[in-house]
Amino acid sequence: MSSLKFVVSSLDIIAAHAGRNKQLAELAEKALAAIKENDQQLPDPEVVFAPLQLATKSGTIPLATTALDCIGKLISYSYFSAPSSSAGPDGAEQAPLIERAIDTICDCFQGEATLVEIQLQIVKSLLAAVLNDKIIVHGAGLLKAVRQVYNIFLLSRSTANQQVAQGTLTQMVGTVFERVKTRLHMKEARANLNKLKASRSSLAVDRSDDQDSQSAKADSEDATEAVSDATHAENVDETAGKLTLKDLEHRKSFDDSHIGDGPTMVSKVKPRKSTARSVSEQSLQESSQEDTPESLDAEDEAYIRDAYLVFRSFCNLSTKILPPDQLYDLRGQAMRSKLVSLHLIQTLLNNNITVFTSPLCTIRNTKNNEPTNFLQAIKYYLCLSITRNGASSVDRVFDVCCEIFWLMLKYMRASFKNEIEVFLNEIYLALLARRNAPLSQKLTFVGILKRLCEDPRALVEIYLNYDCDRHVDNIFQTIVEDLSKFATASIPINPTQEQQYEESHSKSGPGGEWQIKSVLPPPLSVALIATHHETDSEIPKEYVMKRVALDSLVETLRSLVDWSQPGRPEINGGGGDVQRRPSSDDLRYSIDPSISETAFRMETPIAPSTPVIEDDPDQLEKEKARKTAMTNAIRAFNFKPKHGIKLLIKEGFILSDTPEDIARFLLSEDRLDKAQIGEFLGEGDQKNVDIMHAFVDMMDFSKKRFVDALREFLQHFRLPGEAQKIDRFMLKFAHRYVTGNPNAFANADTPYVLAYSVIMLNTDLHSSKVVKRMSKEDFIKNNRGINDNADLPDEYLIAIYEDIQKNEIVLKSEREAAAAAGILPQATGLAAGLGQAFSNVGRDLQREAYVQQSEEISLRSEQLFRDLYRSQRKKATNAGSKFISATSFKHVGPMFDATWMSFFSALSSLLQKTQNLDVNKLCLEGMKLATKIACLFELATPREAFISVLKNTANLNNPREMQAKNVEALKVLLDLAQTEGNHLKESWKDVLLCISQLDRLQLISGGVDESAVPDVSKARFVPPPQRTETVDSRKSTSSARRTRPRAHTGPQGVSLEIALESRSDEVIKSVDRIFTNTANLSRDAIIHFARALCEVSWDEIRVSGSNDSPRTYSLQKIVEISYYNMTRVRFEWSHIWDVLGEHFNRVGCHANTAIVFFALDSLRQLSMRFMEIEELAGFKFQKDFLKPFEHVMSNANNVTVKDMILRCLIQMIQARGENIRSGWRTMFGVFTVAAREPHESIVNLAYENVTQVYKTRFGVVISQGAFTDLIVCLTEFSKNMRFQKKSLQAMETLKSIIPTMLKTPECPLSQRSAENASQSEPNPKSPSQQTRTSVEEGFWFPVLFAFHDVLMTGEDLEVRSNALNYFFETLLRHGGGFPREFWDILWRQQLYPIFMVLRSRPEMTNALNHEELSVWLSTTMIQALRSMITLFTHYFDALEYMLDQFLQLLELCICQENDTIARIGSNCLQQLILRNVTKFTPEHWAKIVGAFVELFERTTAYQLFSATTINSTASLSPPPSGLELGGALSPTTETPPVDEKSLKINGTETNGHLPGAESTNGEADNNNTAPPPAASSAAMAATPQLQTPGQQPQPQQQLEEFKPVNPLQQQPVVVTAARRRFFNRIISRCVLQLLMIETVNELFSNDAVYAQIPSPELLRLMALLKKSFLFARRFNADKDLRMRLWREGFMKQPPNLLKQESGSAATYVSILFRMFGDTAAERVGSKKDVEAALVPLCQDIIRGYCVLDEESQHRNVVAWRPVVVDVLEGYAAFPREAFAAHVESFYPLVVELLGKDLGQELRAALLLVLRRVGEVALGIEGMGAGGGAAAGQGNGAAEKETGRGGSSALSVPSVRPSPSMDSLSDDPSRQVLGRG
Repeated sequence: MSSLKFVVSSLDIIAAHAGRNKQLAELAEKALAAIKENDQQLPDPEVVFAPLQLATKSGTIPLATTALDCIGKLISYSYFSAPSSSAGPDGAEQAPLIERAIDTICDCFQGEATLVEIQLQIVKSLLAAVLNDKIIVHGAGLLKAVRQVYNIFLLSRSTANQQVAQGTLTQMVGTVFERVKTRLHMKEARANLNKLKASRSSLAVDRSDDQDSQSAKADSEDATEAVSDATHAENVDETAGKLTLKDLEHRKSFDDSHIGDGPTMVSKVKPRKSTARSVSEQSLQESSQEDTPESLDAEDEAYIRDAYLVFRSFCNLSTKILPPDQLYDLRGQAMRSKLVSLHLIQTLLNNNITVFTSPLCTIRNTKNNEPTNFLQAIKYYLCLSITRNGASSVDRVFDVCCEIFWLMLKYMRASFKNEIEVFLNEIYLALLARRNAPLSQKLTFVGILKRLCEDPRALVEIYLNYDCDRHVDNIFQTIVEDLSKFATASIPINPTQEQQYEESHSKSGPGGEWQIKSVLPPPLSVALIATHHETDSEIPKEYVMKRVALDSLVETLRSLVDWSQPGRPEINGGGGDVQRRPSSDDLRYSIDPSISETAFRMETPIAPSTPVIEDDPDQLEKEKARKTAMTNAIRAFNFKPKHGIKLLIKEGFILSDTPEDIARFLLSEDRLDKAQIGEFLGEGDQKNVDIMHAFVDMMDFSKKRFVDALREFLQHFRLPGEAQKIDRFMLKFAHRYVTGNPNAFANADTPYVLAYSVIMLNTDLHSSKVVKRMSKEDFIKNNRGINDNADLPDEYLIAIYEDIQKNEIVLKSEREAAAAAGILPQATGLAAGLGQAFSNVGRDLQREAYVQQSEEISLRSEQLFRDLYRSQRKKATNAGSKFISATSFKHVGPMFDATWMSFFSALSSLLQKTQNLDVNKLCLEGMKLATKIACLFELATPREAFISVLKNTANLNNPREMQAKNVEALKVLLDLAQTEGNHLKESWKDVLLCISQLDRLQLISGGVDESAVPDVSKARFVPPPQRTETVDSRKSTSSARRTRPRAHTGPQGVSLEIALESRSDEVIKSVDRIFTNTANLSRDAIIHFARALCEVSWDEIRVSGSNDSPRTYSLQKIVEISYYNMTRVRFEWSHIWDVLGEHFNRVGCHANTAIVFFALDSLRQLSMRFMEIEELAGFKFQKDFLKPFEHVMSNANNVTVKDMILRCLIQMIQARGENIRSGWRTMFGVFTVAAREPHESIVNLAYENVTQVYKTRFGVVISQGAFTDLIVCLTEFSKNMRFQKKSLQAMETLKSIIPTMLKTPECPLSQRSAENASQSEPNPKSPSQQTRTSVEEGFWFPVLFAFHDVLMTGEDLEVRSNALNYFFETLLRHGGGFPREFWDILWRQQLYPIFMVLRSRPEMTNALNHEELSVWLSTTMIQALRSMITLFTHYFDALEYMLDQFLQLLELCICQENDTIARIGSNCLQQLILRNVTKFTPEHWAKIVGAFVELFERTTAYQLFSATTINSTASLSPPPSGLELGGALSPTTETPPVDEKSLKINGTETNGHLPGAESTNGEADNNNTAPPPAASSAAMAATPQLQTPGQQPQPQQQLEEFKPVNPLQQQPVVVTAARRRFFNRIISRCVLQLLMIETVNELFSNDAVYAQIPSPELLRLMALLKKSFLFARRFNADKDLRMRLWREGFMKQPPNLLKQESGSAATYVSILFRMFGDTAAERVGSKKDVEAALVPLCQDIIRGYCVLDEESQHRNVVAWRPVVVDVLEGYAAFPREAFAAHVESFYPLVVELLGKDLGQELRAALLLVLRRVGEVALGIEGMGAGGGAAAGQGNGAAEKETGRGGSSALSVPSVRPSPSMDSLSDDPSRQVLGRG
């Protein structure tokens, strides 16, 4: 009963105050009586409600307040919670009791006149009704309550009541949304429970059919849920009674036309079980659950619908457009209404964002009953609210709209993708671009941008969804550019204001607080609303905006760095704290009011209304690149249209080159410059005209007024100024207009003229340059008779005039641009004059202009939204463009790449211009973040730019001018070096330069003279060091330079604070950490670091190299980092050392020895450390890191430096000799360089150490592959001519290496003796031979090459001689085991190259002038040639396959013009044959004879016959340089008949001459003409090698080809030097031919040669002699030719080949005699042919001798006499039968000889023949008795004609020296060419 006391007391008060109102008193009494009857509970609510309702209408304060209080309490106690539709006791239908109760409360408010107490009670009762948590009011009742509280807030005159009403209103709507949140949590819990049950059942049941049944069940449940929702919705819609707020727009994607029509509903909440409501009749199988999911979902829908109705109401209230007089009246009801609505919208969004963003929060569409996402449902109203108010000129409205927009941007951007673009482009970014926009509004929005910049995900998603979409403007880039522009604005401000800002800024706290706290609207009562504004502080708003923009830029960079953290798995060198740091930053973009309420989210949330597509960085990057290409192409068009069109077609943005496609693009692309479109389309080219026609044809002017059509037409381009272009446009427009409106005018001329007239009118009325304006009468007059000679109606023309007058035809884009620029519309005519007069009288023109602009923006934005929703309705399936949700960190790179210039310009500009340390620190922080991004994404240009600015800002090259910001920049740079070391790359140079400069600053601040520590940054201005500068001059200049500035230097010149800061522990440790952390750098990074450090070190040395104490700071650091990185793998070290080693090479060659000594000592220390680490076999790192020693040794000029190098190496060998592996090679390289030195101390020191190493570590040297280097080193010692004693010692050492090598176990050759013992055969398996060949090359070859090198290049004769001896001695002693492959190598690379000097004839000719070469040729080469023959003979079996190569070498020697070399060559050829004569096989003989064939051919002077007709040396090249003979000259198998025929000189003998033979010059032979070589075809055929093209026919072709045809050529010739050389070469050939005849003669004086040579080869050789004989005979017979040669200056007397003719004949005859007398089986076969050739030749020789004149041809007689003697003696020794057979032909010749002047030898020979004639022909016995020895010889020969004895007898003639071989040392011309 206690709970009923307030009802009883209330009824008592009503009854007491009822007064004359009997009905009220009766009803009160009735209710009291009913209460008394029901002791335990209240009676029928209708009985109690009736007096209360009537009391509220009484109008008295006690009655009304008591009744209202009681009604409110009864509602709170759920007393009026009857069913939603109830009937009264009388059966008449009534509204639900709860609704009537709320109506009763609301009806008490009668507007402003309502009593204050009643207003307050109304608010309290309504609040109690709405906040009751046991009975919850839905639907119309809720809306009534909210609306009435809203009305009281708006209309009440009581400030207290306004405040209470505002608070109540806020609490009411907040409660509505809080209930929705609670229901969503419950809904998510149910979904999770169902999911858990489903997962458990699917785990328990393993069969597929059970799973199918479950899925079917789930489907049925979904269907049931849908049905229940539908049923519920129908129940709601059935009820009547509609309460809606004003609906401004019905074109919505979500149909909510009946949502507010439902009745007031009540939900009861019970602790454990809620009452089962018959919303749905279905029940689940589980009896324990009373509420079905369908009923619960329907109840959820009721809560959500309430939230929707409330939110929609306030959105609609906020969209009311206010007239200008109400716009700035903040106390007015209209403005308060707008503000409270907007603030409540913001409060609801901020405090209940999960309701808007939850996928579980859905509401049903009344049209199709489909569930719609709550956010999608309210989207239209929310956007309309921002559209109408976002551009408001009232700051309070603008501010709250910005907050709403920020919440949309922060939490709802996925669903509002297109809308956000419109808001930004049309309202907010446009606001920033407008000059006349209020600073306060700009500042507000920049604050919003700062929040955006603090949200990494939002930034990235804006970039992905707008900047990467080519149909949308770049929003992220625009924001950054705008912020950069604001941050760099020049704002005058004093230090006091700056200080005020810093203080206020520090008090404001962190920027993220807005996200954490709940929001309540500010007080909006009439009394307080006007006071709620910020007091204008003294700080200029421009400066505040500048600072906020700077903060935003830095926050943007920080956000990008945070977002890119996944791409930074490890941060080099920064330690764990650096790596852990991002975790605190990560919180920033997780601070989200919805995060704490994420329990409602499902694991797989329902997709939002805007589809979310996957984040694909590569694809998005391509789209961004495509967009950039489009932007560039459009920019190109706007600059030069034709070029732009080509680019657009090329890039594929215009589909083809057809006019239609081009016109379509021009018409649809808004970013094209309208003026350029007009110029392009107005061109007179046919192509442009076609495009213009297609452009106009795409417009539709049908059913449009003429002026409207013209306006539309002129909106697509700007009309060009040229009359012809305008004319073409107007013609086409008129044609198009008439086509669409055929009945408008008489013909097309009318609109053509009228269009022109309207354009003129528009210009006349609105141009500021026109003084006298056109009147209406003028306009009518101008258009008389234009309609096919008829007039247009005056009214029509006046309407056009007035239309143009009111509304100028102007491009919308130009008007908008002018508005954005803040240009006020200019008045014209009279208005302009009046306007000037009253311009500033009581008007704020700027505000008016801005208000006008705001209205235009709102209208334009609203129109855009309507178009947007219209298009979305058409594409209902897509529901807008897809939203890309950011997931990848890779987007940060392209984002930064697109905007880094804006960041850079802002930060660097502020850093340079501002002295405010806080601003500087902020800029430096931004640069640090920017550099991190550039480093992570490998963006070289921005990285270098930011690092360079940091370096310049540090200003370390001006120590006295340094300030605090410079030190801060240095710290940032050092910090970056620690954290970003792996990515700095080339920027390491700037960092290390600063560290070097820091060291300089520390030195200067410590008291060091500044001039002694030059500025490294000036290294690029230092000229290259002069090597000739002496140490003294350096000292004098440096000392002079140092003394001058002493007065102003020292620590006092540097700020004490800077000095202390530079030496602080923080700075020193940072620097040290940079170098120590190099051990953690990546492989590429350490190489970049090393390269940069080397460059800085070199700069230090360049600027201080002339000082006595040069700077070596960086050089020391190189040593340090080498120590720190000692543990790196060798693969990395080798690359590092490529850089460091090159630097040490350069430093080691510096002129300043102090630098060099420091570098060498550093190298030594490093080398000792490296050598502590064991090097495995096959690696070469030691070799590489010792290379600088070798380089410096080679290039240094200072003896002390070289001495230090050697001593460093000696110390290494002594200390680390056991660990040296591949380093031996470089060490020997250093010693090799030392071996060439002119300083004896260096040479001796190096030699001692080399011999010491050789004696003690020879095995290690071999095992490490340094054997060759040791040999090369000793070779250089041997070639040093300054110290012969040392050279000879080195030669002996080289010689001693051979036995040592063969005994050393490490040498593979040491096991060779065992191998030879086990494998006695010389042809083992090929693999073992192959490996041994490589061993030979590895050990024998270097030793032999050392000797070869010395004998070829050594200057000392004794050393060279020793080398030659040792070379061949080694080959003779050890060559027996060499494989054939190795002999080939030796021949190609060592043996044959000894004689390479003979290859080049010009070289030799020049070299012969030098005494050294002459000595070399006469000593070394001759000795080498003889040794070669000895070597071949000694290893004949092993080298016999190389016979042809040896023969080629001898040919090369013999064919030299140097007589000595030629003779030695021929002698060696003889020795080769004689020494090995018994070893030759027929194949060998074929090669030998082939060599003779080649020699005879190459020494035959064919040019004798053409020399008189040639004026150049082209016909006679120098002797062949080298052996270009191809393969061996081995003969092919020949048939004996050919060989036999080859011996015949004459065919049919006629008087001893060849009948029918013709001379080569075509003249008939006389009796003295010998047959030409061409006639002896058989002789030529015997030598197949001479039959090759160009050899056999060569003489004949040359003679015929070069026959003089012009008699003028036979005039006297002056013998030039070139022609003399040409003649000398011909003579040399003749001399060499004689030498060859002599060689053959001497060879066959040896019986063994004759005995061993096979007959076919002997016959080939005979053919050569015969050919030589015939050639000489032919030349001698051609007297005219010889005379011509003489006249040409060939010789001093007419030449002849007498000695060649007689010598070849003598040798030829002697061998024929010997063959004829040889009884060996091989020779007998050719005896007849020999006889047939021998006898005619002998007769011919005697006959020719007989005709010689003793006096005139004395030389011929002397030359031929010995030959005749040989012929007679040979004939006398013929066997008896042969002698008898030819006695008739010989005897007359013998008798004829008796008439000649006979010498003693000839007489004796005649005597022998005559006696033999008597004995054989006359038969006189004993005729030989008086013949002495000769007769005896003849008898002996006759008796033994069948044995071998005859050969010795017949060889007698050949023993006599040939007369042609005398005096070889005489003048060559006299040897062969005498007087005829």
